[in-house]
Amino acid sequence: REQASRNARRDVERLQRLLADLRKLSDLDEMALECLPVQLPELLEEIVEAVSGLPDYQGRNLSLLIANVPPLPPVVGDRDLLGLAFYNLIDNALKFCGPGNAVQVRAREDGHSLVVEVADGGPGIPAEDLPHIFEELYRGTNARGIPGSGLGLALAARIIDLHAGSLKVTSRQGERQGTVF
Repeated sequence: REQASRNARRDVERLQRLLADLRKLSDLDEMALECLPVQLPELLEEIVEAVSGLPDYQGRNLSLLIANVPPLPPVVGDRDLLGLAFYNLIDNALKFCGPGNAVQVRAREDGHSLVVEVADGGPGIPAEDLPHIFEELYRGTNARGIPGSGLGLALAARIIDLHAGSLKVTSRQGERQGTVF
């Protein structure tokens, strides 16, 4: 009975997270974006600090590298939504790469736009999964047994798209494994 109760509680919590994520995704189409200047370095610092403080990720090798010369200009957008998108990307990197691998969050200007990369040294994403990872509720073959709803990347992609940005991924498996969003 105790085991059944724990399993039921876990399933209810998973469904609550799923419904909350679905709600966020559906609300994006109806809500007006706040368009204010956002200091990206400050936002990324806050998110990295918040994620580093989570019990599951304590002691992980998470670093933030921001190009400071010249200083990055602010982006215009919704700070909370951008924070959610970056949070999801960083959380995924930590969740899928495991304790022994590094995760880097990098921000720079490439001459045309601001680029934020979340890179990890994890096992990589199988090639057959790559075309589908931004689809709602899609869970890749390497996601079995790892908590998640299959909505984090879809949500991040939609938020970045609403800010006139793009979310791309490169991933390798094998000897030089890792993923960069």
